[in-house]
Amino acid sequence: HYSTYLQSNRPKITDGSSASAIILAARQIARNVDAKAIVSFSVGGDTARKASKKRPEQPILAISPLKESCRKLSMSWGIYPEYCPMENLNTENFRDMLRVACEIANKKGLVANDKDLLVVTAGFPFGTPGAANIIRVIPAAGPTYWDATL
Repeated sequence: HYSTYLQSNRPKITDGSSASAIILAARQIARNVDAKAIVSFSVGGDTARKASKKRPEQPILAISPLKESCRKLSMSWGIYPEYCPMENLNTENFRDMLRVACEIANKKGLVANDKDLLVVTAGFPFGTPGAANIIRVIPAAGPTYWDATL
């Protein structure tokens, strides 16, 4: 099976960074909850590229405010880059960023229904290279469906 092949040839995490740990956790969570995609908010694309190297079973939706980063990410395995200008990202409000992730995942056809799950990774403060430090599992329905604590 292709899944067995991917697991046997998956590179090891060797750098020991928190971003690598977040990526590993996101991949495991996505597999365990049967998420439809891993979403990575990234300025330069490093976190999404690291996730791609680990060959997750789910597609990676990389959301970046830089067109150049999106162009580069389009050459990486399993990444669906999406340009989202900074004026469309309220980086002070993570709930709003999660809403954007759901809208884009729906637009790209990565989710089929409102109950499909997304595993979202981001770093705060947003824009700090290698600062991936948040993981959230959310239904694709968007904020009206979510628990108020998100």
